[in-house]
Amino acid sequence: MLAIRVNAEHYFSKAIENLFAAEERRFADIIDAVTDSPGDKKQFVKSLWVYGSVARGEDRLGSDLDVGVVTGSADLAAVVDVVRDSIAIHSERLGFTPSVVSLDMEDVSRLARDDNPWWASVVKDAIVLAGRRPEELPALAGAAADG
Repeated sequence: MLAIRVNAEHYFSKAIENLFAAEERRFADIIDAVTDSPGDKKQFVKSLWVYGSVARGEDRLGSDLDVGVVTGSADLAAVVDVVRDSIAIHSERLGFTPSVVSLDMEDVSRLARDDNPWWASVVKDAIVLAGRRPEELPALAGAAADG
């Protein structure tokens, strides 16, 4: 979180404080919208997270909001459709551009096994909104494959 001290005596101090408060509320609403996006498909979500520049606190005007969702392969298409549709509705209202990446457990296993750089950055940066942390998923995928 960015820490800014405003001179309380300045003419615009209250307006600036209100602007920052409004942006904090907007960001909280965005996170709530993403968290709630699976709707009635939530039970199929193994993990849901925000990653990338927003998670690192490096986002700028025009940055997209990178969202990752992991499910089992049988549920992936249905879950990602619901997540994308829900986030799209909120993105218009809240003024952000979502980028949703969907993975099944086989994808997770492969990315972790191959030491994929993108996956390593997700593991490092992810802000988990639902389910397991990304680094926990490969073991979960292995346990599911073992029966």
